[in-house]
Amino acid sequence: MVLSNKAKNAMLQGLADTLNEGANSTLSIYVDSTLAVELTLTNPVELDITAGVLTFKTPPEAIAVASGVPTSAKMLDASGALIADYAAAEIALNKDKIYQGGYVGILSLKVRV
Repeated sequence: MVLSNKAKNAMLQGLADTLNEGANSTLSIYVDSTLAVELTLTNPVELDITAGVLTFKTPPEAIAVASGVPTSAKMLDASGALIADYAAAEIALNKDKIYQGGYVGILSLKVRV
């Protein structure tokens, strides 16, 4: 099955709508199994949905609670339910290593269908 861009965009709008429900959703970034930093996503989360790509608005930086090289991330909705798992390579952070007490942000976050 090959989806049209219209169908892909509708699916991504559904994802954005889920993340926009209630208070802000979060992107939790981990070093191994330790939570290093939790970024609060904007509401609405989407900057653009075009041609099967959801581009997120850049969330504000947050202060790290642990140090290390990021290994994974989890996107959670406002209720804390898991929406997506990411490998660290799928998220463009503003630093290669996270330092406890330092600010961490993302350069870009996209979802492609």
